[in-house]
Amino acid sequence: MNDQLTRLIELQKVDTEIFRLQHILREFPRRLKETEILLQETESSFQDIRQKFEALEKRKREKETSLEDTAEKIRKLKSRTSDIKTNKEYQALLGEIEAVEKEQWSIEDEILTIMEALEAVSKQTKSEEAKYKTDKAKVAELKNKLEDEKSATERQLAEVQETRSKTAEGVTKENYYLYSTLVEACSGLAVAEAKGEICQGCNMNIPPQLFVEMKKNDEIFTCPQCRRILYYNPPAEPPS
Repeated sequence: MNDQLTRLIELQKVDTEIFRLQHILREFPRRLKETEILLQETESSFQDIRQKFEALEKRKREKETSLEDTAEKIRKLKSRTSDIKTNKEYQALLGEIEAVEKEQWSIEDEILTIMEALEAVSKQTKSEEAKYKTDKAKVAELKNKLEDEKSATERQLAEVQETRSKTAEGVTKENYYLYSTLVEACSGLAVAEAKGEICQGCNMNIPPQLFVEMKKNDEIFTCPQCRRILYYNPPAEPPS
């Protein structure tokens, strides 16, 4: 096989690997963001239920304060009993006490309802908190793995780029310019195999006479359709 063609084929293999590794590296920010979004959803759910719990606690404290106020009102009203001089005044005082006692009972009922809600929300809060902590640990572990994978990919890329430099050294300036131009114009694939008179780069037919000539692999031929550099890979010989 033509030496320059051999080097160009090898250069294409190396560049294809470089493109693959570069694509993987470009994907890391998205993958990291996806893990953070998953945690944000769990954290948001936990924060929502915790805020609901805190709101119920606040409401319970407010009702307990109101209950203390009504108890104080009843105490003061009852302390006026000794000052009552007429039955009419006594009946009026009893009416006031009864009204405040009804308010007191209503507040007590509200506190019981809140306490029942608090018990249910407390269990839910603990469950959401446990899930958040578990997911947080999982995300931290996953992020560490991604960082390790990224570092390994960067090292691998550096090694392949070093191999590329050595591979490119043997390519003539003319052929390297042709190759580079095709890489840019043909989405990274400058060198394509020809199979059965078909260019594997563009899937178009290769003229029969051109295919016969290029099968020799002793010159650099390009596809008449996509201009990619063509090579022929002869079938493996059957074992003797």
